[in-house]
Amino acid sequence: MNMNETTGLRPMLLVLGCVAAMPAAAQDGSENTDYPRLLDSSTSAKASAISEGDRRLGLDSGDRKSNELSVDVKPEWVWQLSEHWRSKVRLQGFAATGKVDVSDEIGGTETDGFVGLREAWLDYNGLTSYPGASIRFGRERLKENTGTWWDDDITLARWIFDTTLLKTTVGIADKLTEARTDVNEVRKQERDIARLFASTQWQWKKDHYLTLLTTHAERYGDESDLGPDSDSGTPERVTESLTWVGVRADQGYFDWHSRSPVQYLATFGAVAGEDARLTENPGATNGYTREERDVSGWAADLGLRGQLTESPRWVVGAHGAIASGGSSDGESDAFRQTQLESNRSRFTGTRSQVSRFGEAFQPEWSNLKVATVYTAITDRNWWAANLLYHKYWLADAAGTVNSDLVEPGFTGASDDLGESVDMVLGYYGAGTEGTWTSFDARLRAGVFFPGQAYGEDADDSRHRVVLDLTKRF
Repeated sequence: MNMNETTGLRPMLLVLGCVAAMPAAAQDGSENTDYPRLLDSSTSAKASAISEGDRRLGLDSGDRKSNELSVDVKPEWVWQLSEHWRSKVRLQGFAATGKVDVSDEIGGTETDGFVGLREAWLDYNGLTSYPGASIRFGRERLKENTGTWWDDDITLARWIFDTTLLKTTVGIADKLTEARTDVNEVRKQERDIARLFASTQWQWKKDHYLTLLTTHAERYGDESDLGPDSDSGTPERVTESLTWVGVRADQGYFDWHSRSPVQYLATFGAVAGEDARLTENPGATNGYTREERDVSGWAADLGLRGQLTESPRWVVGAHGAIASGGSSDGESDAFRQTQLESNRSRFTGTRSQVSRFGEAFQPEWSNLKVATVYTAITDRNWWAANLLYHKYWLADAAGTVNSDLVEPGFTGASDDLGESVDMVLGYYGAGTEGTWTSFDARLRAGVFFPGQAYGEDADDSRHRVVLDLTKRF
């Protein structure tokens, strides 16, 4: 660990130490009270086998195939500190036999090990007499149901209002640190960006929901911080001032306990504002040239699911998703996501978390068209099986698509990105403590078949298979 990483971790460790010490300190200074008390304490230990095909699809001499093993341990504690104060701390220790991608956990970074702080927050619900209203601040997993807007650990302060028919949150957030010993500093393209976010979900009819989301991101950092260096070079694009607005209508689409014979999902999003395109230039003052661009993009995802049998629940579904592409001098028509997304959710109607755009490809939802069909069967609680097919096209054949798992390598001759097949199986027995069945097992297997956009020299296929066994204590 270098000096910068050690310095950056000191505030994180100080906060963690203060939060962890609060229950003991409060207890020493009080008598005849039930506070503080430990509401929940648990540890999950996960062993994984991970196999991946070549990320370059055989288009150059490098070979990025890998077959690795990993161990992931996450302890967490939740305390009731007083009548109105509650706190949570969640840690993570990860180790692998080689570099593996942990995009399903923390977002697009390869690593062979780290210790990290996932969550450390305080929640105060004494603002009003209503128990569903509170203010929360600290480091938290900010998440919404689709995973295409928010699903990331971030430092924030937010107001929460939670009722049976209406759920609302408004807050501010900033990625101050990754809070990990391997890559404590945030990636350049995500650094020094202040975010304002809000969402409201209204149940306007039984099991029918209307959700509004908005995010504004404003960059406040020093221009010299974007200059090239030996570790990460220069980011291709950075946020200057962008605003996202989204609307979603669904019929309990993410409720795996649902018994509805037909369910729908319709989501639409738009982004507008300014970003900057950066190009390395040794002759420039900062080592790069900067081109400001006006951004105006949009995206939509429509899904429909039918239930064939109720017990076990067997469903079939189809999705059509599109995100705009295209750019010209000083302007971009491409939709881009908030940089807080995971694109992973329970959109197949089961308990399984599934990558929305393919387990072996996992592209960013930008300049992309995707047709998806799937079938899934589950008993709703203990097991689930999901089978999915995706077909991909470029929305603008002259553009490209970014992915954490596959490097572009486009020939520019076609908009056909290819297709993929995924199988996700899950057994959820960790809740049966004290028995031999008290573990979770999950298999995520995907194969991506590159299309004509990659040319004739690309590999015929690329796989990603992850087998997880998780035990909770």
